[in-house]
Amino acid sequence: MPWLWQKTGRFWNNKFTFFLQFAALMTQRAPHLGMILLVEDNPNNLNMLVDSLSPYGFDLSVASDGETALQQSVLYPPDLILLDIMMPGMDGFETCARLKEHEKTKDIPVIFMTALSDTDSRVKGFSVGAVDYVTKPLQLEEVVARVNIHLKIRALQIQLEETISNLRQEVGERQRAEKAAREAMVLSDKANEQMRKDLAAAARVQHALLPASPPVIPGVSFAWIYQPCAEVGGDSLNVFQLNDHQVGLYVLDVTGHGVSASLLSVTLTHVLIPQRDPSGLLTRADLFEGVGALSSPAEVATRLNHMFPMSEETHQYFTLIYGILDIRERLFRYVCAGHPAPIFFAPGGQSIICEARNLPIGLFEDVQYDESTIQLTPGSRLYLYSDGVIEAMNRQREIFGESRLRSTIEDTHGKELQESVNVIGKAVHNWTTTDQVQDDLSILAMELK
Repeated sequence: MPWLWQKTGRFWNNKFTFFLQFAALMTQRAPHLGMILLVEDNPNNLNMLVDSLSPYGFDLSVASDGETALQQSVLYPPDLILLDIMMPGMDGFETCARLKEHEKTKDIPVIFMTALSDTDSRVKGFSVGAVDYVTKPLQLEEVVARVNIHLKIRALQIQLEETISNLRQEVGERQRAEKAAREAMVLSDKANEQMRKDLAAAARVQHALLPASPPVIPGVSFAWIYQPCAEVGGDSLNVFQLNDHQVGLYVLDVTGHGVSASLLSVTLTHVLIPQRDPSGLLTRADLFEGVGALSSPAEVATRLNHMFPMSEETHQYFTLIYGILDIRERLFRYVCAGHPAPIFFAPGGQSIICEARNLPIGLFEDVQYDESTIQLTPGSRLYLYSDGVIEAMNRQREIFGESRLRSTIEDTHGKELQESVNVIGKAVHNWTTTDQVQDDLSILAMELK
């Protein structure tokens, strides 16, 4: 077995002393939670990780470079690997790729530890097989939460594989097969309950990525609701200040439901977070404006289309409406990629369905995305939403539709913006006559004071 790192931070070289200390430690420590391999070339960072994770009851082994990590993982496969990206020699990307090529290590979940904040590095990490990443400086609570979730998911996978293997061996005898089926059902119920708890934890992580509160900007207000149809959803939305007079906002919808859709949704949410780094998705280098100039909505859609082509395995793509509100000019410039058209409402008038004329993100290469603009007036409102709003069905299989949405918007023009959004959400629920929404439901609205 690999050397275990003790609380003193030293390796035990004398075998007799090692096993005495190991036996004593086992009588005091928390129940075994899983073996974690820590791959980090910085001794200070490694000491910090060991000291921080040891009290939680994890078994820890260490490696200071990629080659050692590969050899150690083959000889003594861990349950999970925390892998640094920036290492001398073989970096974390290559190490992860080689782990995924080996039969004994290909299913071990890998979480990257990185100080890199650029989008390309994040996308590359997922493409070589990582299941998650944490950014440096590390936040212990976040690291432990993510480690626990992926250890539990891996344990459930192993447990399910073992159950299937046992059932195949017993299929020849009916009585034993029936007994095994009953046992499998009990295990399945326990696994489903555990998965439910894990999905609830994942939902809390996903909810934490939503805007905690709207940016405080004189002259404009924002409101939203987000209701996934399951524990985790494929929708996401956000609003953020880009500079002193421009605000970015979006709503996106990944095809499908459940864990696979939520994973892509979480990835996209991270990608669309404004970065100080001028090479981020929402900024670019401009000859006249300089480094850090804002990318236009069409440029953002084009770059996303190159970064996230539709996977042949999952056939996943996503729709998006992303726009930039210029408060000085009272102008909203946006791109609508396969997404429901925004609805504009001005006091004293009727609601208007705006333009939406582009393909979804990821379906085809080299798509030319066009932008649209909306000239706002004082007191006007703009509603962005996912198709879960207008495609909600009642018992007669009739959809809620754009007409009912527009009528609801017009009926709530005298209410506060957040109350208006809440009324729309309640109207959709009442239409479906069920407590469970049929699709993720997202609404993001803004009002010019």
